[in-house]
Amino acid sequence: VWTVLLMFLIIYAVSLCLTQVVSEYRASLPEGVPRNPELEVYFGSVGRCMLSLFQAVTGGMDWDDLVSPLLQEVSMLASILFIMYIAIAMLAIMNVVTGVLVDSVLASAKTDKEQFLLNNAKGLFKTSDEEMDWDAFQNKMTSPQMLEFFRGIDVDPSEAKGIFSLIDADESGSISADEFLNSCVRLQ
Repeated sequence: VWTVLLMFLIIYAVSLCLTQVVSEYRASLPEGVPRNPELEVYFGSVGRCMLSLFQAVTGGMDWDDLVSPLLQEVSMLASILFIMYIAIAMLAIMNVVTGVLVDSVLASAKTDKEQFLLNNAKGLFKTSDEEMDWDAFQNKMTSPQMLEFFRGIDVDPSEAKGIFSLIDADESGSISADEFLNSCVRLQ
């Protein structure tokens, strides 16, 4: 939402400037000098100029078609302003939008990984008792679910004894399903 608002404000500010410059140019033309109709169509009012600028960055119009009358008739300064607008809109604003989208995808992937790890960890206790001692934990080390758990927390299975000690928060010599699931979240 804020990106759309920022884009609207940029379009509005540039439209005010371009419409003013074009209006001053058209007013300075002596009587009888033919006027370029493209200037009126593209930059004759603030609303029409905003539409032209929006079309230039969204592919509705080729921006070269819009800058040509400015460059040929109005001034180099107006053309530079238009080109700077295109550069800012295309590079800066679109990069912000891309960054927001990538961030949301990464957050979603992290949530999916956490959910997968928790579901996988729950599966280890479906076939086991509520408590698992070191021997039972070690016996499960060859199961696909346990190997997936270690891959999920990015730890080598050879470090199983250390992981077991970390999970066994109450140091009872056995871990419960709750201790195991809570540590899955912590170890991530």
